Amino acid sequence: MKTQLHHNILIYAMLMVFSESIVAQCWQSVQTGGNHALAFKTDGTLWGWGENGSGMLGDGSNIDKTEPVLISTALDWAYLSVGNEYNLAVKTNGTLWAWGRSFYGQVGDGTTNSLFVPTQIGTDTNWLKVSAGVSHTLAIKTDGTLWAWGKNNYGQLGNGTTTQTKVPIQIGTDTDWKEVNAGAYDHSIAIKTDGTLWSWGRNFSGALGDGTNNSRNVPAQIGFDTDWKIITVSHYSNLAIKTNGTLWSWGDNTDGELGNGTKTDKLVPTQVGTETNWADVKIRYSHVQALKTNGTLYAWGYNSLGQLGTGTNIPSLSPIAIGTDTNWVGIAAGSNFSAALKTDGTLRTTGDNQSGNLGDGTKTYRRTYGQVSCTALSVNDFDTFSFQIHPNPVLNSLTIENPKGETCKLQVINQLGQQVLKEKINASSASLHVSTLVKGLYFLNITSENGETHTIKFIKK
Repeated sequence: MKTQLHHNILIYAMLMVFSESIVAQCWQSVQTGGNHALAFKTDGTLWGWGENGSGMLGDGSNIDKTEPVLISTALDWAYLSVGNEYNLAVKTNGTLWAWGRSFYGQVGDGTTNSLFVPTQIGTDTNWLKVSAGVSHTLAIKTDGTLWAWGKNNYGQLGNGTTTQTKVPIQIGTDTDWKEVNAGAYDHSIAIKTDGTLWSWGRNFSGALGDGTNNSRNVPAQIGFDTDWKIITVSHYSNLAIKTNGTLWSWGDNTDGELGNGTKTDKLVPTQVGTETNWADVKIRYSHVQALKTNGTLYAWGYNSLGQLGTGTNIPSLSPIAIGTDTNWVGIAAGSNFSAALKTDGTLRTTGDNQSGNLGDGTKTYRRTYGQVSCTALSVNDFDTFSFQIHPNPVLNSLTIENPKGETCKLQVINQLGQQVLKEKINASSASLHVSTLVKGLYFLNITSENGETHTIKFIKK
């Protein structure tokens, strides 16, 4: 009996370890926007959660998600940038993709229409890096050229004008651009391959870092240093890390986001403390997250909803350590929430949760980091528990199996986020006539009597 009991306990322990191992190896990277988040799992699939009013999640709907949902099974994503209400990505073949809000043409497709699923922008195959901001976009091609599009009221595109553009345009003729950041409202920051720092756009509170408050509409070098490595931008505040691991900041400091222990603006890049082991830094709105080379997590700035993860709502004017763990490896800052990744593949979030942006299945804000489940269901997996559709692909008539037989509202959305069909059903099995639809991918939103909405993808052939 003891031997059998010991055997059972051993098997149970092994299963627990195996189960935890599966969960632990879930998340690979995370990025956050205003109130939404996108993350890659270790299998390369793309997931999203949070605010979705303008299709910024890319799941074909405009419904907020409080838990991660599958956005794409494609495994060829090479670069991702999450903006305030839109996103940009580059695939391994060099093509450019975008989705979300485009009020100023910031997605780059020539219109101001929101995109509800990842959509290719143009036909070029030499895109390298992108930076999605609030209302303007910056990008670098493989030849080192700089490109921009979107809002341009303060010259933030850098083309010498204040005229907005809805498609990518080249900025100057230089071919040595290395890093760009359009995370701000009206200004842009960049690094060249020689390590020099550049800025342009609105110069409110010294955002451009040139010692003045004068705006400019073309890139200009900041100082003469040649060892800039990492840049992060928000509103009119900027932070950067040099190759020697030192941390620097300049611009607006209303909420202590510059981390220098004061609320005084800085018109030029100024070192924060004396440490030389800063590895990464992220700012959005007025709070900052940072990582050190030893795997420790730090935060400072605004903290109205617990976005610093300290357990309180008290802001901080200088970097403070978040716990004592030394296995943090990735960070992301949303408007009033934060996300951080550990070396074991677990993902944690803290702060505002008004749109489900913490990904924990609720809309309750939190002042400390909590774990985002790795076992969240994909859109199609979730829907199969309640509804079935067939055939898929479909030619003329799509059958919807509704086990409960309750009244449901049906809405068909195309890849541009446009409603193309709308109908009600109140039977356990009903047919939806789709013969008038053009060929392509569609999203069937099914809203039940209790207000729950499920989304199922189908292909019209």
